[in-house]
Amino acid sequence: MWSTFGRSVIVVMSVALVVAGLWLWTHAGFLASDASRPDVAGWAIRSGAVAAVAAAQALLSYFVITAAFRRGFFTTAVRFTAGLVGGAAVVSAVALGFAGR
Repeated sequence: MWSTFGRSVIVVMSVALVVAGLWLWTHAGFLASDASRPDVAGWAIRSGAVAAVAAAQALLSYFVITAAFRRGFFTTAVRFTAGLVGGAAVVSAVALGFAGR
């Protein structure tokens, strides 16, 4: 179904999302320092970082892990959990972003 090159691109994208999420988490205070409510804006950035890492996990579990293992309860549970965490983090990031203005 997916070629080795396609899986390699997905892995690189996932690593980039994890690195971006870790960078955002680390530098959230600096990035939110100009906001009217920097504490809330910082948590909005951190929620976005969690969403990025959850998206990376969802990509890996859907395209790479299912290629190595059969689709079963474990891989389905990992994908579902990553989707829930990512969705909740995106909603939190948007809500906190509006509140931090």
